[in-house]
Amino acid sequence: MGAWGSAPWHNDAAADWFGDVFAGIDIDAHIADAFQYDDDYDRVRAACYLLAVLGHSAVWPGELERLDDHLERGIELLNDMVEPGSDFRELWEDDSEVVLAVRSEIAELEARLDGEEDDDDEDEDDEDLDDDEEIDDDE
Repeated sequence: MGAWGSAPWHNDAAADWFGDVFAGIDIDAHIADAFQYDDDYDRVRAACYLLAVLGHSAVWPGELERLDDHLERGIELLNDMVEPGSDFRELWEDDSEVVLAVRSEIAELEARLDGEEDDDDEDEDDEDLDDDEEIDDDE
């Protein structure tokens, strides 16, 4: 098995499986369509969610060359949404929970853009084990 890390997508079999699952879906066109109108907040946020979840190089079902552009555009749109006085904030009556949620979404996309997802995932896997805890290979 060709594996390069401990995350579920850090191996050749998983990468192939993701490719099969998303075969025939033009995710790049769907993302571009969602980003067409910057005031289509629900679609923008939904597209950004997919970018955050699927935006790993071994998982991304679209053209890898376009992934960074999608991430940058998503960050730009989400930042515009949380600007003080924005229509989005007015629509949500400056609900602090919503603003914090969007800021969290921005941070996730920035991490993807910076390439932190793969390194952080391995670190998190290691941190999940306590110093005293050992892996029981008999299970």
